[in-house]
Amino acid sequence: MKIEDHHNSYKEHRDAINWAIDRGLERSQRIIGMHASQAIIELFSEFLHKINVIEMGFQINHRWFKSKKVSERFSDFPKKDLIIEKINKIELISENLIYGSQKTEAEIKSFLDIFNTAEKLILKLIDKKNESR
Repeated sequence: MKIEDHHNSYKEHRDAINWAIDRGLERSQRIIGMHASQAIIELFSEFLHKINVIEMGFQINHRWFKSKKVSERFSDFPKKDLIIEKINKIELISENLIYGSQKTEAEIKSFLDIFNTAEKLILKLIDKKNESR
């Protein structure tokens, strides 16, 4: 996938998350969980492509992030441990949102806080990379 394709896919998933939030957290936990998992992977892929950690065509599987050993799959990059930790949490919680019992609004908000933190971190690193060109 091209870098732009990852970015466009991320935006599409982000739009779905925003729609689901507007619809109501408790009515949309599965939608939020599914799209957050995919959105963060697309954004992470865009970032890793931009800093040449992965080659074009390399596909990152969101299931890899169920294990903390996923870190071994990637060479070093800025904020690696923090980003991997956040994506790991997103993946584990999103699976519970998608397949588990109904969660409270507070639990879904807590998940979105983790997602938003990871998203902002990666977007900031992408912006820094774009500025250095």
